[in-house]
Amino acid sequence: MLTLSKILSLLIYPLSLCLICLVFAIALRARGATIKANTLTFMATVWLYFCSTEWGAGVFLAPLESAYPAFVDEELPKAQAILVLGGGTSGETQFGQGGDLNQAADRLWLGAALHRAGKAPLIVLSGGSVLPEAVPESRLMAQKLKALGIPETALLLESESRTTRENAQYSWALLQELGISHILLVTSASHMRRAAAVFGAQGFVVTSVATDHQMPLRVGPVPGWLPTLDRLARSTHAIHEWVGYWVYDQLGYFDPAETTVEA
Repeated sequence: MLTLSKILSLLIYPLSLCLICLVFAIALRARGATIKANTLTFMATVWLYFCSTEWGAGVFLAPLESAYPAFVDEELPKAQAILVLGGGTSGETQFGQGGDLNQAADRLWLGAALHRAGKAPLIVLSGGSVLPEAVPESRLMAQKLKALGIPETALLLESESRTTRENAQYSWALLQELGISHILLVTSASHMRRAAAVFGAQGFVVTSVATDHQMPLRVGPVPGWLPTLDRLARSTHAIHEWVGYWVYDQLGYFDPAETTVEA
């Protein structure tokens, strides 16, 4: 299911937007509008280049991540549950066993670490599947956590959600019956702004525990002005989050002024 935020994000992703602009440029050139075609091609090239540099990635991603720095265990309060959002696995693979971990798998590691530190007795894994025949991501995450030594009795699975809003809605329905409202919300730092707002609006008392920070401390051997695939990926991911937050706000899924969030 493609939501409005996903559709808009796909349309303005740097690579997608560049390709769309180039298609329009070809159409303009065929109509004899050479100057307009050249201008559109130039703008698309500049946009793709900018988003592929360290400067471009920082413009989009740094504001999201700097708002949610990492904490050590001692700085975090105890809560009723640790809620880990899906996104740390890429689903089942054709030749492997279980889900393939991706860059956001830090979520699972942090969830396990918080449980071992005694921050909450329960880990809630929230994430369904887009395809009906696919294994829900919550089950894939549970497999990984059990392999890390987390007992099955400490895991509670929410396996129906497919969006961040549904993560909050279905988790609330599940945990309200258990009298649980205060959670340590674990997700990527770039995703935390939207996730904390929608979970807070749902009724949770949220302590944000961000992970998967992707902005490098130092620029590597490749100069920041040179485009790389990693920098383009970071820009793309951040743009998705900015668009997602805007769409959720416009649709009234949360009101930041009324959101309850604990630092």
